[in-house]
Amino acid sequence: MKLALLGVISTFVISVGVSSASSNIDKVVYGDDNRVLTELSKNSEYKSWATATAAMIPKNKLRFPQVDDRHPESVKVFSDTLKVEMNLCDGERFEQSLSPAICSGFLVAKGSEQFLVTAGHCMRSSTDCSSNKWVFGFQDTKTNSKTPYFTTSQVYSCVEIMEQTLDENSKDDYAVIRLDRKVEGVTPLSIRKEGKIDKSDELVVIGHPSGLPSIIDDKGSIRKNDNDFFLVANLDTFAGNSGSVVMNANSGVVEGILVRGEDDYNYVSLDETKSCYEVNSCKEGDCRGEDVTRITNISFLTGRPGPVAPEVTETRNYDDNFISFPWGDPDHGGVFPFNY
Repeated sequence: MKLALLGVISTFVISVGVSSASSNIDKVVYGDDNRVLTELSKNSEYKSWATATAAMIPKNKLRFPQVDDRHPESVKVFSDTLKVEMNLCDGERFEQSLSPAICSGFLVAKGSEQFLVTAGHCMRSSTDCSSNKWVFGFQDTKTNSKTPYFTTSQVYSCVEIMEQTLDENSKDDYAVIRLDRKVEGVTPLSIRKEGKIDKSDELVVIGHPSGLPSIIDDKGSIRKNDNDFFLVANLDTFAGNSGSVVMNANSGVVEGILVRGEDDYNYVSLDETKSCYEVNSCKEGDCRGEDVTRITNISFLTGRPGPVAPEVTETRNYDDNFISFPWGDPDHGGVFPFNY
């Protein structure tokens, strides 16, 4: 059984060259909840893959060391717990963890150079590049409400968008960026360069659901594998998972990038004055599933032509829910754009 705690709250309507956002807030689970904090995982291979993943955190949520600081290597994180940020109902998982991230990404190599891959809707412009930081090794046991700090060595800057696509009709959605320096001590992930995954292969997704510390979700299954641009899978993913790496558990190669999915949270009215949000459950195979952009689409990395996009015949609808936090972007003023 699988759970798909999905990419959360936003429904984006996109036309060529123009985007607007409308949102609701539901949450979806496909079967059992297989999420586990990376540091608590018992699978050493998955934990190794996780070292090459990163959290995208708005610069205005971080305070960098000042000249006279007593701890010049510490970067303070400004974030409430997930319970506070999302107004969760009591008893939801990970409710006491910090949740500063708004997207996820992962490290790959092209020749001797390193690049970071994420969702195209997470990195639309040079403003997105300059107004966010990328943090490797964000783990709950190290960065939490008692010790809300990263080290300066964990934090990287985007300096250039190498390639970015957010296509209305094909729904192709990815970005490749260059960081300000090499990520030392981390092995970039190997990617599939041609062909498609076998539909029977198991998937593993690693990223920052709901902005949380690194989380591994395994036992993912493929629902649809016929589209050239993306596959549809049962994955336990939330807002903040956009850009997360989706690995082939059998071969250990990157198959794609988590980009879209089912709406996430259910609104619960407790009384006339109080309300909260809880995870909504879907049976295995129900609801829409999660969309994963194929890594083979990225010609910049594969050196091969990507698939040809069809002619525009439709606009995005409720099935095109990006898995990210739009209010985390400074362009949204930090306001939660909920429509109930």
